[in-house]
Amino acid sequence: MRAVRYLLAGCLALISCAHEVVRQPAALTPTTVAASSSDIEILQDVVITLDSGYSRQLTRGSRWMQVGTLPQGNVYRIVGGVFTVEGANVHEAWFVIAGAELVGFYLPVEKAFVHLSARVRLEFKTASP
Repeated sequence: MRAVRYLLAGCLALISCAHEVVRQPAALTPTTVAASSSDIEILQDVVITLDSGYSRQLTRGSRWMQVGTLPQGNVYRIVGGVFTVEGANVHEAWFVIAGAELVGFYLPVEKAFVHLSARVRLEFKTASP
């Protein structure tokens, strides 16, 4: 019985350590059809550590399609899959690039922006159709 209590206490401690991603409301301006052909391809694996403490990897060779803009930068969605970020919950995420730096993520379900404290320099090229 004592072991079960310790196990439950440990689980509760782990759950309470999970930090939620900090979101701010964001209004995505969709990209026009003509501009939506601006796919990019990631040229190297990149590990991103979110402010929540969780890490995610952008995989070399993955393709991302521009779907809109925010005041923070251009918004890209992964092609042929779903990319997620994690805090206390898991969220579908599209990345936001300003210049050649990943500055955060747009969460389409929540219609929110998640800022990265540490910007991440990305190596990418325009992908061929």
